[in-house]
Amino acid sequence: MGVAISSQVTIEEYLSDPAYQHCEYIDGQPVELHVGHQKHARIQLRCGRKLDEYFDNHAGGYAGTELHCRLTIHGEVRFRLPDVAVVLGDRFTPDGYLDGAPDLAVEILSPDDTISEQMRKFDDYFANGTKLGWLILPEEKSVLILLPDAPTRTAVAGETITGGDLLPDLAFPVDYLFA
Repeated sequence: MGVAISSQVTIEEYLSDPAYQHCEYIDGQPVELHVGHQKHARIQLRCGRKLDEYFDNHAGGYAGTELHCRLTIHGEVRFRLPDVAVVLGDRFTPDGYLDGAPDLAVEILSPDDTISEQMRKFDDYFANGTKLGWLILPEEKSVLILLPDAPTRTAVAGETITGGDLLPDLAFPVDYLFA
């Protein structure tokens, strides 16, 4: 996660001010994301490409990047922007935001992020209905596979990442993300 870039703002201010376009909204404050560099952007594109290709052959879903997800944590509204998101069905608001968490949330660890910060994001996602999470670790060339209420599994180079029960028939080599 980044640093709060402003004092408290309303949700309306957060959503309407272009300065906050690439910020999450946590506890009433816009929080600047650590934007990825070349490696991060490449991994994000490659992951999104595999997910988008999946939906070319499987109707009923959407894959996108940095989708504004309106979450509720302890009665408070938060907006998270996963690096890549998969949404099954149509749960978008008229203003184009996702009402709730994506079915699959993907985050890519940036050099300025910590794993604990990223895991807090996944706590928010799972509390709002995410069924599967991937935390991609570029330096380790591995992916943490996260499920609610299940042990974390690590997929490393030479292994295959799958969509599990959520996205049947989705499978690609972990190495693909880092090529």
